[in-house]
Amino acid sequence: MTRWAGLAAIMLITAMIGIRVPTVRTPAEGNPVATSVAGAASAGSRAMRAADDAVGAARDVGVAIAVLDRTSGVMAQNSAATEPMFSASLAKVVVAVDLFDRRRTEALPLGDADVDLVRRALGPSDDAAMNTLWTRFDGMGAIGRVTARLGLTGTAPPVDPGIWGWMTTTARDVALLLRYVAEMPQPEGDVIIGALAEAPPVAADGFAQDFGLQAPGVRDITAAKQGWMQWPAETAYLHSAGLVGADHRFVVAILGRQTFPEPDWLTLRQSVDTAAAAAAGVLRDRLGPPVAAGGLAIPNVHFPGVVGHLH
Repeated sequence: MTRWAGLAAIMLITAMIGIRVPTVRTPAEGNPVATSVAGAASAGSRAMRAADDAVGAARDVGVAIAVLDRTSGVMAQNSAATEPMFSASLAKVVVAVDLFDRRRTEALPLGDADVDLVRRALGPSDDAAMNTLWTRFDGMGAIGRVTARLGLTGTAPPVDPGIWGWMTTTARDVALLLRYVAEMPQPEGDVIIGALAEAPPVAADGFAQDFGLQAPGVRDITAAKQGWMQWPAETAYLHSAGLVGADHRFVVAILGRQTFPEPDWLTLRQSVDTAAAAAAGVLRDRLGPPVAAGGLAIPNVHFPGVVGHLH
């Protein structure tokens, strides 16, 4: 096998961490979202601009950024925020939302063991747990149902139904998705956010996930979902998106992509870290005291996110 063929076999997916504050919530579908204009003085707009400016011009690195203020409904986004990218394990949040919505509205049978699979898929980002949920509960259909319900215009199912990490999405859509999570009724929303709060620093696949919104110095005010993958060989993705503050007032989505003859994971991480720190630095002044405390490991070569053929 050539070096490039070996690299082309890499598909690595995610984990998350966060905070859990039970509140009475109603789903956010139908709530208007205004896109901020240049020069807007809101905290969300300033956070987005600080993050975008902090990224700078790292070679061959593109970072999409969206910041949503749930109080005002204003969405601030950079020019890349509507550009579709592979989702990696951000797809796990879509499936979790679909399962709990269907249980609430359609009486979908979802036992304790299934809820445990959701927690495992979201917390330690266990790909085997996600594979089971994907096949057992119509993961491909979940993407269509959630995008229609939330009005996500940049999210689409994977071209290969057996590789959920190939779902495409945008920073703007991820921000809308996580706003929905923050406003889901109990106990469903709290299961998702609680799984984020209990996520370990290292994912089930051994990938160190303390970057972006989960990095030291930032994770104390965030509940973030991480994602990473490399496909094709010359393109790497590193995502960090989550809820910021004890009341989850702000949603921050940072999706990173680098195309290079040989992706430089450390440079990509530095860009995501810098953007997250800059956004959190602006938002921290608008938040209450922290409610939770908090190296990028080069991934081992394996191919998670692939559902084996059923026999």
